Amino acid sequence: MKKLNNLTSYEYSDEWFTDQQTVELVVSLLQPKGTICCPFDSSESLFTKVAESIGKCIYGMTDWLGSNYEYDYLMTNPPFSIKDAVIEKVAKSGKPSALILPLDSLGGVNRHRIFNEYGYPAIYIPTRRISYFNDQWVKKQGANFHSVILLFHTNREGIIWESKN
Repeated sequence: MKKLNNLTSYEYSDEWFTDQQTVELVVSLLQPKGTICCPFDSSESLFTKVAESIGKCIYGMTDWLGSNYEYDYLMTNPPFSIKDAVIEKVAKSGKPSALILPLDSLGGVNRHRIFNEYGYPAIYIPTRRISYFNDQWVKKQGANFHSVILLFHTNREGIIWESKN
């Protein structure tokens, strides 16, 4: 096993890079400016590259869950193995944020507690499954889950259905 942000994860990797089209979609939904936090992203991430073209980008924090960084917006595809901790920290933060997570991230007793306590995010539901790439930029074949984009602390509300096929 390996350690990730003080949490143990198994030998498999749950780090996958997000495709350009989805990153651009997140930016259009969030409309970030100022300092953008991409806590789980490396310099190779498209989130980081796009954020750097918009404003100041801080990224690659191995201690993000336990620290308090200054930023104006957050956008990331966080490791699924720590999604509950990420959702709770983002919900508590009050900062406009976008998280790409599996559709089933909306359910569960702990997540419902978080949403009840800190507010429900707007939920963007894409028509198609999002494409992910490994660290060699090889596309993962056949995404086995449907992803959604959770938007916290924005002017958006409810469910946002993608309008194109």
